[in-house]
Amino acid sequence: MIQIINNFISQEGAMTVRNSALASGFGAWVPASAEVGSGRYEGMNFMCEHAIMLHALAGALGKIVIPNSMFCRVTNKDTEKAYVHSDREAGSYTCIVYLSDHPGSNSGTGFYRHRETGMTSMPSFAELRQNPDFFEKLKKQMVEGDEKDWELMDFCAGSFGKALIFDAPLFHARNPKNGFGTTSEEGRMVWVCHFKLIDHTGHITS
Repeated sequence: MIQIINNFISQEGAMTVRNSALASGFGAWVPASAEVGSGRYEGMNFMCEHAIMLHALAGALGKIVIPNSMFCRVTNKDTEKAYVHSDREAGSYTCIVYLSDHPGSNSGTGFYRHRETGMTSMPSFAELRQNPDFFEKLKKQMVEGDEKDWELMDFCAGSFGKALIFDAPLFHARNPKNGFGTTSEEGRMVWVCHFKLIDHTGHITS
């Protein structure tokens, strides 16, 4: 599932979230463990107006949203290069809302197919650990993000206030790989939520 919602939130609402993130500031997040990708993420903010976005997300889906993690992030020209990755371990679904102007038609989020295996979604870590040699190879290919290993299958151009919602296991990456601008105000800003839903039985989706 890949869903694009151009009028996800009002300009006023988007600016409120953006300004709240700028007011509280951005810094580095160093997770306790990083099985795939970077062990340090610059430009992270966990203290913005999440409630505004969650209200819009629940309204857009018409379902109860159970957030698993949420943050705003700014990426600049000197931010570490994006890698092809999956949010499988973070939740069932991912929502990205663009909170900055995106210059050019190639600024947004791309979805990829792994050329060697044909996979468009990442298996669970538990499954991948059963073949450690392949897992290590895949990790390197994800970080490198080279066209010889990855075929671009779909692309969502970023624009202020637009939302991109998709199945979390899908392989994806931001574009441009290093962001743009040199400050938080000038950079590529997004709000990201990894979430689950309540199913028809009243249980949280896996």
